[in-house]
Amino acid sequence: MSFVGGGTDLPAFCDVHGGAVVSTAIDKWIRVIVNRRFEGDVRVGYSEIEIVQDVNQVRHELVREAMLRTGIPRGIDVLTLADVPSRGTGLGSSSAVTVGLLNALYAFQGIAKPATKLAEEAAEIEIGVLGKPLGRQDQYAAAVGGFNLIEFLPSGGGVRVSPLITPPGTTERLHEHLLLFYTGMARGSDAILREQSQAASNGGAVEAMHRLRDLAYEMRDRLGEGDADSVGDLIRRGWELKNAAAPNTANAAIEELMARALAAGAVGGKLLGAGGGGFLLLFVPPASHMKVRDALDDLREIPFRFASHGTEILLLEQT
Repeated sequence: MSFVGGGTDLPAFCDVHGGAVVSTAIDKWIRVIVNRRFEGDVRVGYSEIEIVQDVNQVRHELVREAMLRTGIPRGIDVLTLADVPSRGTGLGSSSAVTVGLLNALYAFQGIAKPATKLAEEAAEIEIGVLGKPLGRQDQYAAAVGGFNLIEFLPSGGGVRVSPLITPPGTTERLHEHLLLFYTGMARGSDAILREQSQAASNGGAVEAMHRLRDLAYEMRDRLGEGDADSVGDLIRRGWELKNAAAPNTANAAIEELMARALAAGAVGGKLLGAGGGGFLLLFVPPASHMKVRDALDDLREIPFRFASHGTEILLLEQT
């Protein structure tokens, strides 16, 4: 769940100017099960079932590339189970799948990889191998977990993850002001992300992206002072800047939902991820929660909690 700074992790911007986001992992999980397969071929289970002779025939591109990366050609069952849809939600689900696959496939071979290395390899698969127009925040958020400032250093400087240090009770007060709704609108993020990348590289949105990045440092500092109430305004400003950088981040239906929420008492809000649909995050004073829920009663509210950890191995049986 990214609060501010999203989009500044795109290579076209951060490789030149540096980027930063504030994000947290939440308690929505992708579970990956890997087991030795008696038949010796490959079986992959997700929304479809694939049974193929070897890794090169696997259609699920994330499973295929994770198997190739970890050196497993055949002889396994792979099953993925998701608490939320794995595509088009803005919650970084596809990156969580990739991180979880790598962790499970390495563990299957008795190999333990650090979280940041899993994130790095997941980003290489999604961006380098598959050519997706993504940034790198989702892979690091899923791998490391917790509430962090994630910085994307220019000139190939890598990624730096810094946990937010806040006075007692600050993150709890922040959580009390957050509501999450599923819009039910499927969206393909590639076109939006490509527009953002083009704008960042041709100068059309560089100033907005600079200000968007700076909001991440402001949010870190505000929360470090215990000021959770300021986050609503920061989210609102970030949403406005992102729309300025890429106008197709929102559409008429999204703008109408946002207007209803603000009229009912929300201070700020944003679509998670690239935009266009998926999940709507709102900052709402607790006294206005019921009014906002009534105003958005055609949407599905999603309860959540912050998660202090990222990817982990829950069960490892030695065979």
